[in-house]
Amino acid sequence: EGAMKKKVPDLSGGELQRVAVAAAALREADLYLFDEPSSYNDVYQRLAVSRVIRSIADRGKSVLVVEHDLAFLDYVTDYVQVIYGEPGVYGVVSGLYSSRTGINSLLEGYLPQENIRFREHPVSFWDRSVVETVESEEKIATYGRMKKRFTGFRMTIGGGSLTRGSILGIVGANALGKTTFLRLIAGEEKPSEGNVTITARVAYKPQYLKSDFDGTVGDFFSTTVGSNYDEATLQDALAKPLRMEKLLPRKMSEISGGELQKAAILTTMAQDADVYALDEPSAFLDVEDRFVIAKALGRLVKARGRSAMVIDHDIQVIDLVSDRLMVFTGRPGVEGLGSEPLGKEEGMNLFLRQVGLTYRRDVNTGRPRVNKPGSKLDREQKERGEYYYVSKKKEEEDDAAS
Repeated sequence: EGAMKKKVPDLSGGELQRVAVAAAALREADLYLFDEPSSYNDVYQRLAVSRVIRSIADRGKSVLVVEHDLAFLDYVTDYVQVIYGEPGVYGVVSGLYSSRTGINSLLEGYLPQENIRFREHPVSFWDRSVVETVESEEKIATYGRMKKRFTGFRMTIGGGSLTRGSILGIVGANALGKTTFLRLIAGEEKPSEGNVTITARVAYKPQYLKSDFDGTVGDFFSTTVGSNYDEATLQDALAKPLRMEKLLPRKMSEISGGELQKAAILTTMAQDADVYALDEPSAFLDVEDRFVIAKALGRLVKARGRSAMVIDHDIQVIDLVSDRLMVFTGRPGVEGLGSEPLGKEEGMNLFLRQVGLTYRRDVNTGRPRVNKPGSKLDREQKERGEYYYVSKKKEEEDDAAS
């Protein structure tokens, strides 16, 4: 509604995305094409967009969606085709699969119809998602209760701490203060009340990136992090899986948004810091790179004995990367409240209760799947208060009964 009063050049990325989706949906056509419609949107907005797209199919029209958020894709589609190959060299489109089978095949790295394996190792969510992570009790940084005020907006943060070897996922709607909180931790902002007393070294990757460096990607790494870029663990966990060697000779001013994102993440993780603060690291990245980064963050943080804080709207990325969760609630653009760090089950249940969605887990991969609102599973999970974390045993029982 607020976007209706704005001029198009003044719209935010999310507002512009939703206007574009609405404009396409309102046209009379037989085929509707949507290219990454979840981009720039939070979970609430992605749900609204998915309902608009589903309503088109419900009218008997054909819809084609290109998307990297697998939970969104699973919810909005009936069938999928997987595109695999060598980025920047060639791509192959698979045959048609049901949404569940196709997405599971993507995670497995194997297409049964074609009998082709395109990834050596499968991606599984069972290892980190369902069982609560056992964390170190050693605190690497603490912050007290604080407030931040801007004209027309106020934010309150509950105190908390970051423990060694752990990652704090940060979730909530847009315009509640998540980025402001990360900037407070990084020392980019000062609180209106309270104090940020963190003495730990913080490496910060902002949400919005600039590519105004005059030189190549390799020159950029040499200038910003020097020999740290060549650290063996960083190379094995991030640089090689992200194929960064192909980017090194290219000009920073010429690389894409996704390539710039990868360069920014690598620069952040190459720094000698105690806390790594990353704001929406999955933005502009494809599915494969999102999984690489989610797994690499956990590996690097634990291997180095450091800590990290990650803001993201991709539920599956948050699910893979987080040990604990911080949930932002309130009224977007007016008031935000950041919780103290919560256990994953408690935090995600709090968050999804506000969204009004329940998630089940796929038996084979453990990936989160949105239950159809009002379905038997949706009603049962809400009655149990299990909006997200269903055990593997319970999931198998539900799958057998469905």
